[in-house]
Amino acid sequence: MDRKSALVGRPCKNVTLKHVAIEAGTSPFTASVVLNGSRSNTRVSQATRERILEAAQTLGYQPNGLARALRAQTTNILGLYFGYGQLEPHDPFHAEILTGLQRGCEATQKDLMIHYSFHQYSVEQVFSELAGGKIDGLVLIASPSDPLVERVRGSNLAVVAMTDPIEGIPSVVADDRAGSIAIADHLYEKGHRAVFYRRCPGESASALRRFRAFETRAFELGMEVHEGRTSNWKGSLEAEEAGILARRKELGIKAAVCWGDPSANALISYCKSHGIRVPDDLAVVGFNGIEPPVEPVHVLTTVKASWSTVAERAVYQLVAVLEGREVEPLTTLPVSLLVGNTT
Repeated sequence: MDRKSALVGRPCKNVTLKHVAIEAGTSPFTASVVLNGSRSNTRVSQATRERILEAAQTLGYQPNGLARALRAQTTNILGLYFGYGQLEPHDPFHAEILTGLQRGCEATQKDLMIHYSFHQYSVEQVFSELAGGKIDGLVLIASPSDPLVERVRGSNLAVVAMTDPIEGIPSVVADDRAGSIAIADHLYEKGHRAVFYRRCPGESASALRRFRAFETRAFELGMEVHEGRTSNWKGSLEAEEAGILARRKELGIKAAVCWGDPSANALISYCKSHGIRVPDDLAVVGFNGIEPPVEPVHVLTTVKASWSTVAERAVYQLVAVLEGREVEPLTTLPVSLLVGNTT
């Protein structure tokens, strides 16, 4: 039995152009012209073309997508690098981000590849993975101090940052400053003059902007700000914060502002279990305005920042960069104060 007849009707696990060429009785070059769109002045007869296509179907040949992408110098795949650990689909903020990215990719006919902050790998290893040709460009969600930021900023990889603005990289953010000023004004109008502020447990430029803007506006209005911070991203209170709440009457605190909605919801749960009435004893305000997956027992006063829209816009900006169009160094999307029954 010769090699050609051994292949007939028996799909091979790793079928190559050479296999197809043998089956069709042509050269691998001619098979490549027909199946992979190789640029050539070679003219292939209709009969030969049909033999090659029939052989490819019989053997189950699949064109090499990566090789074809290298020839075209594009993959139509956008990457996401999330520098704050792992994306959790059940986390409302993460779900908003993924929804917006997928919406943007669908509108621009791109695919999405997700990368995490793999701490067991070096910066160079992560960068090589991102810049190795698998993706055309990258949406970056990371702290400006993330060591990968400097690496991608000085590279030829097209990058757009979102959530946290990064100098030297086009960035799409929500208007954290305007939202925090709106919170301060709202609480002042409600008669509050001393506020407990729950800061972000980690390093986040967005959360820091919120706190600084609120603090500045509160001082302008003559309000006192008492800072607290937990190490728990879900927002559970620790000893220092519990101590501030225990002294709230002494300090004149009747309102609390939280850097994010999970922090605010955790505070409300703490108040409920410790006999603190919301909002009669303590008004509570959050930030982000992401709808919870289940019907809440309270309607949180918060700032609505449409993170899905931010993510979608980041995709549009990245596609514009890839197409060589000018983009703004910083795109700031508006937010709005939503007044619920917690203030």
